[in-house]
Amino acid sequence: MGRRGCGKSYLAQKVQSVWPRRIILDTLGEYEEGEIVYSFHEFAEKLIQLKSSSTQNFALIYKFDPESDMSEEEFNEVMRLSYYFGNVQIVLEEVQNFSSPHVLPKWLKNCLLTGRHQNISVLATTQRPGELNKTILSQCAHIFVGQINEGNDLKYISAFLNQDAKKLVSLPERRFLYFGPEGVKEISNDF
Repeated sequence: MGRRGCGKSYLAQKVQSVWPRRIILDTLGEYEEGEIVYSFHEFAEKLIQLKSSSTQNFALIYKFDPESDMSEEEFNEVMRLSYYFGNVQIVLEEVQNFSSPHVLPKWLKNCLLTGRHQNISVLATTQRPGELNKTILSQCAHIFVGQINEGNDLKYISAFLNQDAKKLVSLPERRFLYFGPEGVKEISNDF
């Protein structure tokens, strides 16, 4: 997470490159390497093809028209199909577009809470951590936070970064605070 231009999408692409099977919900139009679909029907058909072929390496990119919002029902269906497809990483660029502090779609919640039983990994980016549902952060094993200036977002993430959150205001571009099993440390995404 972090402000626009801090390098979070670049970092997310580097992190997800270790997963051989990815489903990417591309709300920003930043992904080009992989099979691109533009509708739910195309998405479902491609998943059927991938399942029947037992393909081991793929990136299925669902691109959205920036002028229209995906309906909650369609998003839930995409997440449900991804859940039952299994053994895949689901990438959600700007996850706040799909949830809010008070609403967490059923199948996103299932992917977060029980997805490990289907070998599901969820990688999400956001510019606005204060607009996230708490379940999303509570299920994160690894959190990377880039520069953040907005007061409500700083307040929200200070709950798990404690005093380290103050560093986020002056954190250089492409530098992140990493919060994981071993605590908090500063890293660069120039790997």
